[in-house]
Amino acid sequence: MSLDSAVRIFDDPREARMHMAALISAAYLQEAREAMAKENPAVPQIKKRKSRKSPLPNPAVKSRREKRQQTQSAAQTRRSHLVHEESLKIEDQALTSFETPLQELKDTLTAVPIPETTNMVSAWAQRQLLTDAKLSAERVITQKCHRCSAVEAVVRCLDCVPLDMEFLCATCDVEAHKRNVFHDREAVFHGFFEPIPPTTAVVMDDNGQPQFCEQLCQLPVSTRAICECSQDLTVIPGKHISVVTINGKYDVCLPQKSCPSCSTEWTPEVKDLLRYRYWPATTSCQTLFKFDVFTTFEHMKMTAPAMSRQAFLKMLEHRSVQAGRTGSICADTFQRSFSEFAFCK
Repeated sequence: MSLDSAVRIFDDPREARMHMAALISAAYLQEAREAMAKENPAVPQIKKRKSRKSPLPNPAVKSRREKRQQTQSAAQTRRSHLVHEESLKIEDQALTSFETPLQELKDTLTAVPIPETTNMVSAWAQRQLLTDAKLSAERVITQKCHRCSAVEAVVRCLDCVPLDMEFLCATCDVEAHKRNVFHDREAVFHGFFEPIPPTTAVVMDDNGQPQFCEQLCQLPVSTRAICECSQDLTVIPGKHISVVTINGKYDVCLPQKSCPSCSTEWTPEVKDLLRYRYWPATTSCQTLFKFDVFTTFEHMKMTAPAMSRQAFLKMLEHRSVQAGRTGSICADTFQRSFSEFAFCK
């Protein structure tokens, strides 16, 4: 007797009961899944394992699948329309709520009066007038000498303004700046202000026209008595030296005094120069530094330690050129003199 291959034979009755219970529970689980799929089509069914041989298409199953897809797409379309309509309603409400504050803001801006004088054109016109006034202040005007009030002025000195002698003629300029050699002067007879150094004087030629000429400037020191004679001392220019101040470099001469009676002569020594705040850079006093140069450099180094010595000296040379003076300053001489000054201080 041959048995069917699908029939399973159990030797133990307990194994047969367990196998029957598993088949029954699998059947119940399949029925429950089919019932849930009918109630809620969105829940996907567990796909069965396909056999190796593809089954023939069933027209009824295909039509049900297409109807289900059409129903789902129609539902999604209705939901998207509802969402769009709700967003439009929200936008309309927001616009309606903003209309009232916007209208109030417009009314407020309209009600504020704007003065006609505060416009850009009038402000620009005022700046133009101010610029014209600044430029017209530099116009050269022919004036009489403020010292003698008789001859036409050819030199302007802003350092003499406190003495009410801004404009000077050629003669008064020489007399006023015989001792004030550190004043920055400007010539005014070429149609514009031209800076001139202290070693340049203005003289009048035979035709009454002003011309430039060279002159010697003496270092301003005190005129003290050098002897007991009652006669006046004779002062003549001595050795040519250079003096460096905070305004740059000047070429001057050391004064040399002599007595015509006893033939006593005097020229400033190191102690005399130090008394008037001049620091000799060499033993021969060929170059002098004013104390304000060292103190200014010291203060600038404390404020800006990274500033170089070369940059400071270039600034002094630029000031000299701007005032019509020329000449370079030796950096090594300045450094050595500043170190000596700092040590003695």
